[in-house]
Amino acid sequence: MTGISQRAYARLRGVALSAVQKAIKTKRITPNADGTIDPERANQEWERNTFAGKTLHQATQTTRPQVVPLSAPPPRGGSGMPGQPDVSSDPVAAYLRARAVSETFKAKTAQLEYEERAGKLIQATKAGEYAAHWSAIVGDALSAYPDRVAPLVAAAKTEAEIHRILVGETNALRRKMAKAISDAGY
Repeated sequence: MTGISQRAYARLRGVALSAVQKAIKTKRITPNADGTIDPERANQEWERNTFAGKTLHQATQTTRPQVVPLSAPPPRGGSGMPGQPDVSSDPVAAYLRARAVSETFKAKTAQLEYEERAGKLIQATKAGEYAAHWSAIVGDALSAYPDRVAPLVAAAKTEAEIHRILVGETNALRRKMAKAISDAGY
């Protein structure tokens, strides 16, 4: 058959002219020397070189898929439903899975960087330093509490007076810890 124009081949194939031009540009089909297209050769090249809707493994196989009759029993150990493809036999699926993992990692990293810059997060080492400092403040205050309160309680004559002393000293301890924290910049 003689060559036809790209526009005529697009109509014959049922695709847009731009799809035919892209197929030529990406060397999926080859035009004749005069720029026309041999439809039979172009159809064969199009099928052989176009992977749309196929994995690379499926597209490069030259054998036809095995046809199983509808009355055939399902494979052993399965429900007849196709399982997940083997990673080694499907490089396109493996690539897509790896790309999805990579993009997910990038998105999570960007989210963490944003939250850190917004002041919602701090570095783990800095959090550890804050915790150690807070622990030292609380530990020192609690260690001094009995020595400071015991003589006052011993001198008290009534239960109400003891209660008033303990409440006052506890509030003073709270204020001291709050001041120490604010002075440290937390």
